[in-house]
Amino acid sequence: MRIDLHCHTTASDGKLTPVEIVQRAHTMQIRYLSITDHDTVAGIEAAQQAAAKLPASSPLHIIPGVEISCRWQGFEIHILGWQMDTEAAELAQLLEQQHVRRRERAAQIAEKLQAAGVSRQALDKVAASSSDNLTRKHFADAMVAAGDVKDIDSAFRRYLGKGNCAYVQPEWCSIEEAVAAIQSAGGYAGLAHPLAYQLSSKWLKRLLRDFSAAGGDALEVASGQQEKLHRQQLAELANDYKLKASAGSDFHGPSQWRELGRNLQLPEISEPVWQSWSLTE
Repeated sequence: MRIDLHCHTTASDGKLTPVEIVQRAHTMQIRYLSITDHDTVAGIEAAQQAAAKLPASSPLHIIPGVEISCRWQGFEIHILGWQMDTEAAELAQLLEQQHVRRRERAAQIAEKLQAAGVSRQALDKVAASSSDNLTRKHFADAMVAAGDVKDIDSAFRRYLGKGNCAYVQPEWCSIEEAVAAIQSAGGYAGLAHPLAYQLSSKWLKRLLRDFSAAGGDALEVASGQQEKLHRQQLAELANDYKLKASAGSDFHGPSQWRELGRNLQLPEISEPVWQSWSLTE
C-alpha cells in the first residue's frame, strides 16, 4: 500500500495547488495521501473534491491532516495531525490563533529584511502572495526570485535562520496544546521529521519523552531523504517511547530531492500509525 502522510500545498508553503498535488499523487500511484499544510486545513476540501473525480479503478484517498508549529525548550517543533474533524471547535480555535501569530511574525520578518537591505521586489512579492498563511519559505522563495540570494539555503543562512538578522522568535502553541486539539477532533498526533531539529541524542530523547507524556501517538520514522541507519534508529526510538510509526515525504514541490510517496517503507519492527484506520490495500 502506497501511503504518504506529510505534504504541503499552496495553502501554506507548497508549490502545487491541492488539485495539482492530487494529480501528481495519482500519477505516482499513491493510494492514501494526507495534506498537512502548516497551521491550516484550507487545502483539504479541494483535494478531496479532486480525488473524488479520479477513476474508480485507481482511487486516491485524501486523509485530513495538518502540521502545527509548536514551541518547546526554545526550539520550533512540528506536530502532525491526521484523521481529524477539520471543523472541530478546539482545533479551529487553535489554528486561528496560529494564523494570527504567523501573520504578526511575517510582518516583523518583512521589517527586518527591509532594514537588512533586501530588495523591494522580494518584499512586494511576498506581500502580493495569494497565501493567507505566510512562512519563512515564502520570503526565501521571493529572495531567490528577486536575485537577493542564490538559493533557499542561502536565504536561511544569511537572513531567516535562527540567530540571523531577520529571524523572529515565534510564539507558537505548546506541544501539549497541539496534541490536545488534534485528539479532541478525533485525530492522531505525530512528531514530524525528528532529525531536522538537529538535537543531540540526549535532547531528542527528552523531546520524545515530553511528546509521549503529552499523549502523542506517533513518530515520523520514514522520510524520503534519509539514511537506512537513521530510519532504523528512529524505529527503535518509536518503540522505546511506545509510539507508532508514520511515513511522509514532506513534499513541497517538484524537485530532484523529494517526491510524493518515494522511499517511505517502514522497518519491520515498526507499528504503522494507520494500522487502526481501517484502510484497504
